[in-house]
This record gives sequence, C-alpha cells and structure tokens, in this order.
Amino acid sequence: MVGIRKHLFLPLIYLLAFGALIWFYQNSPFFQQYANVAIHDVQVVTYNGLNKLTGRKAPEATQRVDSSHSDATTGARWPQPTATVYVDLSSPILRNAAESAISQWNRTGAFTFQQINDKSKADITITAINENNDNAAGLTNSTTNALTGYITHADVQLNAGYLLDPSYGYSQQRVINTAEHELGHAIGLQHNNGTSVMQPAGSFYTIQPADVAAVRKLYTQNPQTNTNDNNNANNQQAELTEKLSTSVAN
Repeated sequence: MVGIRKHLFLPLIYLLAFGALIWFYQNSPFFQQYANVAIHDVQVVTYNGLNKLTGRKAPEATQRVDSSHSDATTGARWPQPTATVYVDLSSPILRNAAESAISQWNRTGAFTFQQINDKSKADITITAINENNDNAAGLTNSTTNALTGYITHADVQLNAGYLLDPSYGYSQQRVINTAEHELGHAIGLQHNNGTSVMQPAGSFYTIQPADVAAVRKLYTQNPQTNTNDNNNANNQQAELTEKLSTSVAN
C-alpha cells in the first residue's frame, strides 16, 4: 500500500504542476505573453538547427521605409524629442517586442515615447500586417508638414508574415530589434550601413551609441523644408488672401 502511494505521489505532483501552468496561461496575460515568447524562441532554435543539419539557408527579410508614404523632406523630425504611441497588436510576441523597443528607446534619454490608450490621439501607431511578398519585416509610413519639416504622424507596421514564421529565423531579440528599427524611422532616423539598429539588411543590432548620437544630433538641427512645397503653399495663401480681399471690397 505504501509503495502504491509513493508511485502515485510524483504523477500527482506533475499533474498539479501542469494544471497550475495551464491556469496561469489562461488567466495571466503576463505569463501568457512570456510563455508564447519562449515557445517562439524554441521553434526558431529548432528551425535553425534543422537548417544547419540540412545545409539550408533561412530566407531573409529586410527593414525599409515605405517611400510611397514618406515625405521627401530632409531631416524631418518631431517638434520635440517626444511622441505619444498606441500599440495595436494582438500577438503577444509582437506586443512584447513593441513595448520592449519603446522601453529601450526611452532608456537612451535621447527620445521619449509615451504609451497611451487612445488610438485617435496617438502621434504614432504600431500595428501588424501579414505580407510575404514585399520582403519587408517592418514598414514605417510618416507624414510630414512640408512648411515646417516636422513629422505630424507615423504608422509603424510589423510584418507577422516574417516575424512570426520560425522558418525565417527571427528570435524574440531580432523581433525586438526590428521594432526598435521601425521606431527609429518614426523618430526621424534614416538607414545606416554601419553597426546600427538602423542597418537596412536585417535586424541584427539593437540600439547602438551611434544611434543615440544620431537622434541627439537630429533634434539639435532645424529640419530642411521642401522649397517647392513652401512656394506652392505661399502662392496658394496669397491667392486665398487676394480672393478674400476682393470679396470684402465688393
């Protein structure tokens, strides 16, 4: 009888521990997020190991700014080194990466992201897309005031089609690096071919001292405005003023 109890004791402990894990996973968003991150990293390590054994090379994706939605203004930046951000991500892995990237940029002291809960009032929104055709792990679309050279809004998109597919080899740290890279674009940074989080070929670097220096330099300079847009805007304003004057005179 004693022997039976001993044999049943350990399985009972394992069963209770497993039940506790299931309960925490279902009832604790924090635990669920980190459990999903851990599972993702295990999958990536497994795929990387299989690729090494078979001699296969993992497909690659790069970060880039979507030029079709970006203003041509040189040195565009926010009026101050701070902006509000809304994280609209349901994936625990992507949300963890976005919030980690926000925290890492804030720790530099060069720029401050303030996370808010009202999407309509956010300067920057972070969302997810699921595209496997554009070879981009992340995209940033910025809107800039041509008269002032200041950024007025930015949309950061993290591509789940690459970042959440273990076959592309994106560990959680590389997903975080991708989010840091895209937030760098949202700040106003361009690509940097050196050792930098803004390196365009991949997401192999976290925020570097050179990136912090680049942000500080950017926010001590006045943005260069688009002369043609300025002239067009001034001409439109002059025409509007002339029309108003004529209307008043009549």
